[in-house]
Amino acid sequence: MQKFVKEIGLFLLLLASIMVLGILMPVTPRASKSLLFAKVKKDELLKETASPRIIFVGGSNLSFGLNSNIIKDSLKLNPVNTAIHASIGLRFMLDNTLQYVKMDDIIVVVPEYVQFYKKTNECAPELLRAILDVNKRDIKFLKQEQFLSFLLEIPKYVFSKFKLKEYFFYTESDIYSVNSFNEFGDASAHWTMIKQNFLPFRKSHEEFNYSIFQSLIDFEIDVKGRGASMLVSFPGLQDISFENNIEKISQVETEYKKAGFKVLGFPARYKIADSLTFNTPYHLNKNGVDLRTILFIEDFQKQCQSVSY
Repeated sequence: MQKFVKEIGLFLLLLASIMVLGILMPVTPRASKSLLFAKVKKDELLKETASPRIIFVGGSNLSFGLNSNIIKDSLKLNPVNTAIHASIGLRFMLDNTLQYVKMDDIIVVVPEYVQFYKKTNECAPELLRAILDVNKRDIKFLKQEQFLSFLLEIPKYVFSKFKLKEYFFYTESDIYSVNSFNEFGDASAHWTMIKQNFLPFRKSHEEFNYSIFQSLIDFEIDVKGRGASMLVSFPGLQDISFENNIEKISQVETEYKKAGFKVLGFPARYKIADSLTFNTPYHLNKNGVDLRTILFIEDFQKQCQSVSY
């Protein structure tokens, strides 16, 4: 029995050593090309972009949905598109952005609708990699209730570092790459590509998460405390997926209004024809990007008629 316990102890020690080694090992060559590493450049944009600034916060509905050059020319504001991946989670996006907010910044938060229907304790693999691969100091933004999920993701992450394909015979994605973004943070590599086939979103049966929504309320308070302002708007979404989830979408709009947020537009205004999408219901082709950008500019200018920034 004593020998068995000793062997178990040695096995657990070996396993723990492998976990620690895997976490401390440098990021693999394949992972280093991931779009998650765009966060490094986008954080630099948040630090260095001169005022007057308009900062966009959300998932890939924004990175695949804005032409910031048009925004800069039309609004005479310097845009920073911080969007990377929806699975990072809204709370992480808000916390990461807040540290860079300056006086007179205009923050436009455009979450995917699913952000308000996620589990509070969820830590997706993309969030884990954004922390362990890109910037380990960002673990400070992980919420207490996410730590168990974070820990459960670590073994898969660690063992991926011992796969040959992480070091050899890999190719950099032409769409989801650290190099797929332009100088404003827009994902522009797909602008010359043809539409790809994909399935629309099915009807969601998840419950609205008021805890995550409270994070947005708290973020606005903190933004105002820094002498900046916050607006919210709605993502460009494929028309079929929109109709499949119209009740969930309407609840998001209702909660925005109840919270007293400055709201740009309304959900159906950003319902996008399937022909203007690219490879997911939230990702738009170049014509869709330009249309959605013009709609945003019109809604922003309308808001400015009643509010001085």
